[in-house]
Amino acid sequence: MRRMLICGLAASIWATGLRAQPVPARDLWEFPLGAIFEPPALASEPGAGLWNPATASVPAGERFRLGVASLTTGNAQGVDGQLLSVGWRRASGTTLGLSLGRAAVGGLVRTDSDPQSIGSIPYTSTLFSLTATRELVPHLTAGVAMRWRNGRADQLSRHAVAADFGAVLHDLPWRNARVALSSFLWRPGREIEDRPTVIAAGDFRLFGRSPMRETRLGYSTTAVNRGARERGLFIAGRFERVEARAAYVRSAAGTVSDQRLRTGLALYYARYAVGVAREEGIAGLGAVYQFTLSSLIK
Repeated sequence: MRRMLICGLAASIWATGLRAQPVPARDLWEFPLGAIFEPPALASEPGAGLWNPATASVPAGERFRLGVASLTTGNAQGVDGQLLSVGWRRASGTTLGLSLGRAAVGGLVRTDSDPQSIGSIPYTSTLFSLTATRELVPHLTAGVAMRWRNGRADQLSRHAVAADFGAVLHDLPWRNARVALSSFLWRPGREIEDRPTVIAAGDFRLFGRSPMRETRLGYSTTAVNRGARERGLFIAGRFERVEARAAYVRSAAGTVSDQRLRTGLALYYARYAVGVAREEGIAGLGAVYQFTLSSLIK
């Protein structure tokens, strides 16, 4: 009975928030902040679990993971984003994580009767996430994230709370295969305004016998409700301290489709991982660049 009362109270509180108006700048979270080098559903660097809470898990034998990521586009789009994260693995095996992400469009100016600028127009979004991740049974890690999102477009500023769920099947017997599935920015009853995303990916070891020396091949798909859908193949090869990745991505939004490449390189040294990645621009709008840095602490 107590559980029913608690669930009923939580549902009433959440339902109250569902009556809020749509939050501006949702489209900024269609840029893969922290997930150009890896497919979003499997992205473990910089360890934020932004796209899939299950990937925020800190490995056994480690205690903390710290990470940062930065994304920038060409002048035609003018988007930049930053991500900070920290994860703490408890003795029970549960990882608790915090992350703060921000994305913005620069160069929007306010004009009056002539083209002369009289000020700038803010267009930004901030996303704060609390995650909890745990290996439920061997080979299955699941995670949940509570998210607070704020968006601002000029003088309009609103916020909303969302909850996401994700899971990763990993280290499977057949070629060390992995399969991942997650939601992103899901609020029950607000699917039209918030346009939640469903993210999935899977890969397997094509060559090699250990994570330090292997080649992996996989497939990733992302679908935004009433928005863009993208899918494509990716390949990754690691040899000791160096890892290279490439992906061929096809996207479609309405009747418009596009195809582009993503490439990246990561270096592993001691307890640090540094990555840089590039995505070809859409319709000639300029490339998207990403930098990531993460560290494990015992």
